[in-house]
Amino acid sequence: MASVFGFNLPHISLKIFLLVHFCLLIFSGFSLPLQYQASNYFALGMGFWMLSDKNNTTPSLFFSAFIVATAVGDIFLMICFHSVLSSVGINKFSTFMTVMNLFLKPATFVYGWAEHKRRGGESEVSGYTNFDSDVAPTYLPDHITPPVAGAEPM
Repeated sequence: MASVFGFNLPHISLKIFLLVHFCLLIFSGFSLPLQYQASNYFALGMGFWMLSDKNNTTPSLFFSAFIVATAVGDIFLMICFHSVLSSVGINKFSTFMTVMNLFLKPATFVYGWAEHKRRGGESEVSGYTNFDSDVAPTYLPDHITPPVAGAEPM
């Protein structure tokens, strides 16, 4: 069971979240501008990239960042664009699907971030060696001897 921000998450596949986002995006795009659709399809593309590349942490970080960016864009779209729409049924339906997509994005972000942590994106072992540590350097060529601790330089 994954733990994010101190909470234990139930095991739900990110494929389900991406499928629901895709369905909501198809239904919400009837009367919305092309920028809304393009940004959300790009975020879905990042999600599919994350699912296909299991060994890399970069796709999961990009996916989480784009989910946040599209959520902010959706909020601005709701403020600016939906206030000028007429009350036709298809516009109401598109607005409802946009709101449902927006409500699902925080959960998608949390599961995307859990996937990023699971892949090792936020580990305490960095792989870099501190130069002040007492670890013997193993990267020196054979003709150079490492300095001995406590010995004075000549």
